[in-house]
Amino acid sequence: MGRRVLAWVVAALVTAGLVAGGVLVARDRGEPSPAVLPALDLGEAGPAAAGSSDTGADDAAGAIEPAPAPGGTGTARPSGGASDRRLLWPPVTYKLGGPLPSLPGQAQAWKLGDNVDAGRVATLAAALGLAGTPKQEPNGWSLQDGRRALVVHRLAGVPWSYGSGIFGTCVGRAGGPYRPGPGIQCLDPDAPVSNRPGPVAPTRPFRPPDLPSRAEAERVARDLAARAGLDLDGAQVKVSDSLATRTVTIAPAVGGMPTSGFAWTVSVGPKGVVQHASGYLATPEPAGTYPLVGVEQGFERLKRSGPLGGVARPGSPAVELDPCPGGGKVPCTDRLKARVATVTGARLGLQLAPVVTEGDGRPGVAYLLPAYLFDLEGGWTDVRAIIAVPDRYLTRP
Repeated sequence: MGRRVLAWVVAALVTAGLVAGGVLVARDRGEPSPAVLPALDLGEAGPAAAGSSDTGADDAAGAIEPAPAPGGTGTARPSGGASDRRLLWPPVTYKLGGPLPSLPGQAQAWKLGDNVDAGRVATLAAALGLAGTPKQEPNGWSLQDGRRALVVHRLAGVPWSYGSGIFGTCVGRAGGPYRPGPGIQCLDPDAPVSNRPGPVAPTRPFRPPDLPSRAEAERVARDLAARAGLDLDGAQVKVSDSLATRTVTIAPAVGGMPTSGFAWTVSVGPKGVVQHASGYLATPEPAGTYPLVGVEQGFERLKRSGPLGGVARPGSPAVELDPCPGGGKVPCTDRLKARVATVTGARLGLQLAPVVTEGDGRPGVAYLLPAYLFDLEGGWTDVRAIIAVPDRYLTRP
């Protein structure tokens, strides 16, 4: 009996050793390296510079082609007309307002396709109060109810648009992500309306007396998003004012992380009526866990990034102009004064990045990439997203 017990103990110890050895081997091998990403349109999300010290010399082999940055040192890749925007928009210099926080060294990326269940589209249409069933077409879905219409596009992320006077479909921008183009026409809610033929004399704009409060507009937008199936857990909601509407932006969280460029926007007009809305319907799918360059290197990428273009935060000062010199070139870019933005904080989030297409192809895939979300004061926007993935995982477009 004693021999049997001894043999059992020995066998158990050997088995435990093998299991432990297997665990050690698995740990030594490490997790599988994430896949190199396809060529992405990083837009204004702070692409990396070739030859930078993000994660070592081997990163330079897969680095993105650099181009001169405006008004300073460093490099940044232009994308989709960014070089043109550099000529028309004043550069920004970034400085730290305090120490940068300690952030995780790796994060999950997510993939977005161009398809969605028809039931999700029908749920969105019902939430918007449209009568009828969305019609499925090769390019997506559409539903018109009087002057109101919903258009859902079979593009990366499945973007959708709702409003009055929407006709046709959106067009894709060659070589980059979806952009609303001439295929969508929205009636201007502030434009004067007349049944008489011919031009109408412009009137002095005024704010409608029954415009909802900011809190009421947020309630309307949240209710619409919830009924349409958007998960509001962890979503970041902002309300801004325009002349005739309150605009509510809802940026959902994905995998518990805040997102940039993936928001729903709802314009709430007089009496709490939703006048215009847009967003994305695709469900994100995990696309691998990537190491990150570090928040300090992220700040260096921010300093090398190009201008945002015509995007200004609510309440930001107007562009300051200097007089144009006589006989100067047109446009007179020397009149635009540079601005200094102070980084007041940084968080880890996700930035939307569609796959670059060739010719007039429509992007069918996009990614939500780990990014550093820098909180800013004094710039053209409150938050700037900078891609945090090392260069070696980014493909030259």
